[in-house]
Amino acid sequence: MAHSPRALQKMQHEADDIARDGGTPLLLTKDQLAAEGLNGEFYGALTTPVGFGLNPRKYLFGLARAASAAGVQLFQNSPAQKITAEGSHHIITTPAGTLRSDQVIIATNGYSSDDLPDWLSARYMPTQSTAMVTRPLRDEELQAQGWFSDQMAYDSRNMLHYFRLMPDRRFLFGMRGGLLSSPRVEQGIRRKLRRDFERLFPAWKNVETTHSWSGMVCLSRNLVPFVGPLPDNPGMLAGLCYHGNGVAMGSYSGRLLADLAQGKTPDLPYSPVMQGLSRFPFGRARRMVMPPAYALLGMMD
Repeated sequence: MAHSPRALQKMQHEADDIARDGGTPLLLTKDQLAAEGLNGEFYGALTTPVGFGLNPRKYLFGLARAASAAGVQLFQNSPAQKITAEGSHHIITTPAGTLRSDQVIIATNGYSSDDLPDWLSARYMPTQSTAMVTRPLRDEELQAQGWFSDQMAYDSRNMLHYFRLMPDRRFLFGMRGGLLSSPRVEQGIRRKLRRDFERLFPAWKNVETTHSWSGMVCLSRNLVPFVGPLPDNPGMLAGLCYHGNGVAMGSYSGRLLADLAQGKTPDLPYSPVMQGLSRFPFGRARRMVMPPAYALLGMMD
């Protein structure tokens, strides 16, 4: 969804590129949005010919069932507190005991720990994404706003919003959240989320929010995921930094890691750009660069 005329011009160029590559893009102008059930405070939209919606929680549980059926043991509420090398093995300490393994995969993304292992320190940036859903909308309310499409959507802002009408007719609306996690920060970002929702969908100003939640996404300095072995840590691999696209990119990276852990050459494209992870400036204090960066991106939007 184009949030400005300039953004719509960029989408036109993107549509031209898709068409040249043999795809069939659908570019809508502002006047065409309402007829497609996509009416909001936007200047147009581009639908790309790939992608689909899914319920990430159901997907997660499906993966867990498939893993269990393959013989994987899953443990909950057992955080890794310490990882130490012992010969060619790694010892992982948890509150309930220890694990001994010759292969370890760090796959905790924005929930990683700066010192597990030390090499990860200051090489990733956790940041929040915050979402809400409304109560189920009545048909007349959907018609009043002119949004009755099931299309997944996100806008063209740097500090983007993402949204869709759910199967039960609730409306999901999310955005990049705060940089810290505390009750005060959480209250503030949820207020801003609601304000942005009402500004983009003014006909629903009086529709209640029934649920809100936040989660940590993970950024790298070059805005590219990292997948591969950790230097100076034999037998240790990691996959992280999906920038809010973890359903797709995390699944892809998991395939890569599965091959790497078995000593195989991945059968999927595995770009060298995904095999390096630079440090952020200021080490543990690296979050200090984000408020001015977010402010600048907001001004650009």
